[in-house]
Amino acid sequence: MSGMNDPGMNVLILGGSGFLGTAVAQACERGGATVRVLSRSGRTAVGEGVRGDVRMPRLGLSSADLARVREQTTHVVLCFGSVSWTSGPGEVLETHSSGMRSALAFLRELPALRQAVHISSLLALGRAKGRITNRELYTGQRFRNWYEYGKYCAERLVRDTPELPVGVVRFGPVLGPDPRGGRPDTRHGLPMAFPHLLAGYPVHLARRGDFPCWITDATSAAQIVLKALTTPIGRSTWTWFDPAMPTLGEVFTEVCRPWGVVPKIVEAGPLGRFTRLIGERVGAPKELTEYTEPWFDLDVNVLKEIPEPWPVPDPDYLGATGEALRGGTERRALV
Repeated sequence: MSGMNDPGMNVLILGGSGFLGTAVAQACERGGATVRVLSRSGRTAVGEGVRGDVRMPRLGLSSADLARVREQTTHVVLCFGSVSWTSGPGEVLETHSSGMRSALAFLRELPALRQAVHISSLLALGRAKGRITNRELYTGQRFRNWYEYGKYCAERLVRDTPELPVGVVRFGPVLGPDPRGGRPDTRHGLPMAFPHLLAGYPVHLARRGDFPCWITDATSAAQIVLKALTTPIGRSTWTWFDPAMPTLGEVFTEVCRPWGVVPKIVEAGPLGRFTRLIGERVGAPKELTEYTEPWFDLDVNVLKEIPEPWPVPDPDYLGATGEALRGGTERRALV
């Protein structure tokens, strides 16, 4: 991969202690980069941990850390913010909007900065209208929750800073075993459905889930971020998902397979909203009811804008996700 084993690559990962952030840190370290991970705890499983807070001026760094980080950093990954679909407006705007403003202001102070990458989400498109490519962000869409709106605000801020070398990489749901060890987090996002399905409860989906959910695994997603840093991506926007394009129904089936469970996926037909309400009554996560129909019309040719060779997703990352649910300690996921 371009840029591998570059001894002059000094990467600062903001929010790198979470699920995807850890995978990105691992990929960068394997690529030969010096890795620093900023988090509020200052702890990291990869590289050097630095205590800070993206919501504060100059990331809340101590004087000693500020001098080192500012002088040495050549690449930055913006990978912070809660993945919770249930977050309220205060938490979302403080992190994704105010935090992004603080992070971008800090990037302006880095004399050696060569490339930064903002990890965005396809959910920033909300209920987008029309065919979506890498060019669109606002399409007159409505947002299902504050998380979607927060991701939209963060990407909007990045796009509005043309003087900075910040590219955008969009992902859908990212699955796979937790690179930090322990069980995958099932308290947020699409994984909220897993315990429900494993318990034998039904999920009501349009077309029985026969539509893509633009999913990928953490390992290939992290490799795409590294490629964006080293190619480099410049000011472009990339979108990455598993080229095999598993459907939502297939995702649920494969995650349940290691448990010997066949998920109960019920057709949400003409009475779709009524049947989804019934699903909530028997325990279906309420936050998932807005995602039971195709999410948007994404042009699959967006993948071709990423220079090849592409990473190859783990062929059984969905089954491995289900297997990982069997043991370990559940961890909170931040990206």
